[in-house]
Amino acid sequence: MTSFTIKHTKPDGSTDTYSSDNISTVSYEFSSPVAPMPLPQQADTENILIKVEGNTTTVNISWTVIDEPSGNAFTGSNAETPLEQVSHFKTSFVPVTIADVYDLTIGTGSEAMVFRGVITRMSFSVSGRAPVTWDGSLQFLHGNLQIQYDKDISKVPEMSAAGISNKSGTNGEVTLNGIHTDYLGSEAAITHYVVSYRQSGGTVWSTVEHATSNSSTQTIDVDLNVTGSYEVRVAAKTTENTGMFTTEVTVTIT
Repeated sequence: MTSFTIKHTKPDGSTDTYSSDNISTVSYEFSSPVAPMPLPQQADTENILIKVEGNTTTVNISWTVIDEPSGNAFTGSNAETPLEQVSHFKTSFVPVTIADVYDLTIGTGSEAMVFRGVITRMSFSVSGRAPVTWDGSLQFLHGNLQIQYDKDISKVPEMSAAGISNKSGTNGEVTLNGIHTDYLGSEAAITHYVVSYRQSGGTVWSTVEHATSNSSTQTIDVDLNVTGSYEVRVAAKTTENTGMFTTEVTVTIT
């Protein structure tokens, strides 16, 4: 049976993750809107197709909310019964602001599908014939959330396939492999890369800033002065503001 995990990153940086192995259905919809402009007295082959909107990916999941005696359904709650889990969804998991970000993973291992975006709809129902279990459904919109309107912020940094890795032979350092930021803002220049990190499963982020004036492709070593398993992410800091962070990755730092 297919499993899914959805991680909620709140505006304060804390996270809460829900996991379930009881998926009923999954649908994946890709939309690429095109506006047709057929010409008068012309065949359909002369129809002018104009693409004025970008692409959209929507994921719909239905699953069964079952009793979790160990309280392991959420990392941010010890909710056990289906009703307790539904209550936690309602009070603490649904998005409130545009700064609430979600990472959805369907499946496991190399075949997993990963999406970042926001929950746009969530519903739960229970039948009198089976009052012990609830049926849940959610709609997830994949995309890059814009959390600032008044500033022209920089894009998320990109890296080579190696991404963020442990720097072997050193103590407490990570390497940002082939990092570059293609857009910094219309009137901004890069000043630092901000590396944010926390222990795996933790909620408190720490940051280290690496000074740079180069936004083109480069490889940077950053000393975090920690060892162990850590979640690490990076953002570009400019003369105007700090942009959006990359999706955090787990790195074993030695």
